[in-house]
Amino acid sequence: MAEYFWTAPLWCVAASLVTALLFVPRRSTRWVSALPTILAVALSALLALSAWGRYADGLHVQAKWLVVGDWSISVGAQLDGLSALMMVIVSTVSLAVQVYSVGYMAGDSGFARYFAVMALFTAAMLGLVIADNLLLLYMSWELVGLCSYLLIGFWYRKPEAANAAKKAFVVTRFGDVGFLLGIILLSYAAGTWQITEIEAKVASGTLNPLFGSLPQFVTVVALLLFCGAVGKSAQFPLHIWLPDAMEGPTPVSALIHAATMVAAGVFLVARTFFLFAVSPTAMQVVTVVGGFTAFMAATIALTQFDIKRVLAYSTISQLGYMMMALGLGDRVAAMFHLGTHAYFKSLLFLTAGSVIHATHTQDMREMGGLYGKMKVTAITALIGALALAGIFPLSGFWSKDEILLAAWQGGHPFALTMGVLTALLTAFYMTRLWVLTFLGEPRSEHAGHAHESPAVMSVPLLLLAVAAAVGGLAGGAVRSALEGSGEHASISIPLALGATIVALIGIFAGYGMYRSAGKEEPLQRRLPASLYTLLERKWFVDDFFTFVVARLVLLAASVIAWVDRHVVDGIVNAVAWFTGATGARLRWLTNGQAQFYVLVLVISILATVAAVLNRFP
Repeated sequence: MAEYFWTAPLWCVAASLVTALLFVPRRSTRWVSALPTILAVALSALLALSAWGRYADGLHVQAKWLVVGDWSISVGAQLDGLSALMMVIVSTVSLAVQVYSVGYMAGDSGFARYFAVMALFTAAMLGLVIADNLLLLYMSWELVGLCSYLLIGFWYRKPEAANAAKKAFVVTRFGDVGFLLGIILLSYAAGTWQITEIEAKVASGTLNPLFGSLPQFVTVVALLLFCGAVGKSAQFPLHIWLPDAMEGPTPVSALIHAATMVAAGVFLVARTFFLFAVSPTAMQVVTVVGGFTAFMAATIALTQFDIKRVLAYSTISQLGYMMMALGLGDRVAAMFHLGTHAYFKSLLFLTAGSVIHATHTQDMREMGGLYGKMKVTAITALIGALALAGIFPLSGFWSKDEILLAAWQGGHPFALTMGVLTALLTAFYMTRLWVLTFLGEPRSEHAGHAHESPAVMSVPLLLLAVAAAVGGLAGGAVRSALEGSGEHASISIPLALGATIVALIGIFAGYGMYRSAGKEEPLQRRLPASLYTLLERKWFVDDFFTFVVARLVLLAASVIAWVDRHVVDGIVNAVAWFTGATGARLRWLTNGQAQFYVLVLVISILATVAAVLNRFP
């Protein structure tokens, strides 16, 4: 089956079309309308797993797309270690989310529409990771953005959902402008869209810089590409769209935050790593942005009460970890953490969905006491939380340790400090989340009457929990796929032990502070008011965009609108007025009298003859 890896996104596109044509017009809410999507994603997962064993063969499928004379653009699919790894992650996580969604979305009037878009979403991400050229990658990239817009605003009748969808679409456009400019410059300089050919030219130094020296040109292009990654992977300062994306259905959040949209930015940097690797400036920028994002988002998560927003800021923080690892030059550590994070973060979002499904609230202050009523959800959520906190021997321990080790061996004190502080904060806020949700006494009527989710929702939780627990064993396979070596990275026992102690301190501090907490926030009493306000207001970044950037954009738009109305339209209207005025003054020449027309004709002939005789006497 491996030879047909390139059909994986096509099956999902077909499922989306079938569902859209057969079930969406009927507004079907029956489980059978989810069947095309589930079968297509399951087939994609089988293709991905079979391709995993063949990535070393370098399978490549290519076809001409646009042909104009001797000029043409080819598009195709390339199977290598990176694309095979991403195919497995995307398809398997998506499959678990689709099955879970059958129970979560049951009875929703948009049930069929949901699965139609989810299939297209998975297809877009699969197309992105196997694309062999920048053009196809960019097309898939934008399709991922479109599908995220449709899913975040799925309940579009809610103003909050509609606004969140628009915010995600607009904010990511800021980054995509840089990304588009970067691929245009890069493809023009290389004379090709093919990624492998561009990589060969960069390696050989034969890339034709369009300005400056080759190192300067590569740095500019790399930073432009990174702009796209900053938008899609929600890095500072374009992270503000991701928490609001929680307005979509919870399974959508699981897919966006684990294996699709936010993973696209990290994948982009990993795919074009050959550019960043030759630019120390670009690598430094990626490291600093990633490290600061990891720390900043973790501090904001401390003050959130919406269970999905806590996980959203956690996602931003962990994506910062991945970016920091890429900036440190360790692509294996970044992609390893992307893989482990995909499973334990999708698990955490789906457990949050199970809780929301049972309690009808997202506010952790209205939960509590759910452990005895929802043991499967509680235990799987605990596994996911401990994996995220980096507790041995769960998957997050191994991938987080590799990133910290890269910072240690790279002699980068900023990255190491941000990594350790983020590990401490992560353990604290995840303990806070689990304790407020599952321990203590029920703090609302809905929490008191909660019950475990049906099997269609709990079975995916168990499977993802297993992956979150044992995923650390895949470290050697990831290294083999990306570097050709099946060995694990060397482990620094003192560093691993120190990071574990830091995480345990965060866990014990969180448990001690929240085990008997009511609806009041203990952390607010312990932190200075100004510091708590800073964290609660999300470092005022959202306010800055709302009151500064948005107003500047509106001001620029008003200026452009004035120029359009008074300058552009004024020129067009002046031409129209001049034409009309000239016509009005020449109207007497068309009086309808034949003898007048003959007179004009005779005068014209005589004038022509006179001009000719004057020219040739």
